[in-house]
Amino acid sequence: MKYDICSFENRVAVVTGAGGNIGLAVCRQLAGYGVRIAACDVDAKIVEERIADLKAAGADIRAYSMDVLSRKAVFDAIAAILSDFGKIDIMINNAGVWNHRDVIGRQRFEEMDPVEWKRLLEIDLDGVFHCCQAILPHMIERGYGRIINTTSIAGEVGLPGYADYAAAKAGLIMFTKTLAMENAKKGITVNCVSPGMVARGEIVAEPGTWIGRKGGADEMARAMVFLAADESGFMTGVDIPVDGGRILGPHNCDM
Repeated sequence: MKYDICSFENRVAVVTGAGGNIGLAVCRQLAGYGVRIAACDVDAKIVEERIADLKAAGADIRAYSMDVLSRKAVFDAIAAILSDFGKIDIMINNAGVWNHRDVIGRQRFEEMDPVEWKRLLEIDLDGVFHCCQAILPHMIERGYGRIINTTSIAGEVGLPGYADYAAAKAGLIMFTKTLAMENAKKGITVNCVSPGMVARGEIVAEPGTWIGRKGGADEMARAMVFLAADESGFMTGVDIPVDGGRILGPHNCDM
């Protein structure tokens, strides 16, 4: 007998950062399971363009403008989604940035502008705070919810030159675990996925992980989709690294 480890019984999902590679991959996979999707990003027009093929194929997916920097924009978008879909079962907090600065590459901590530091934390950490506060009352009232946050292995082991990003993602991992504890008996699970190096184009052999390549956006999305599925109901407070073994330690020894 074939058993599918991911099933979704009449579910509605919100995906933030849907205009990006991982967000779009999540939307594609959820649509394949028949999940109805609210695809959110700062520019809804860009999202509309990127999900056009999904809509043409019959997916019930709609684009919404949501700037996670703005608490009002987040609450307004969630209200509009609830009005359009009637409920929200799954919240995938994927919106975020890892290098928004006007500098190239890494930057030593003592050189960081406090304004830029604050802005990155506001996007990557405060943005998830706004989204979760907007959706939790609805999920608590219904007694069901799946919240999945996109974190990073930088939040587990650090990332030299990106102290702001590593700090934000570390905070988000602990936020995830704490929110999981607070809502575990309310039918709501809260988990996170920590991507490692993600390819933006073709995946080729490349040093940097034990597997010997970067990961694909689809590989990150699969972990998120599993945590969103009905079958993951006994998993909460979990952080899943999808990183080719990068956090295991030095990868300069082949056995």
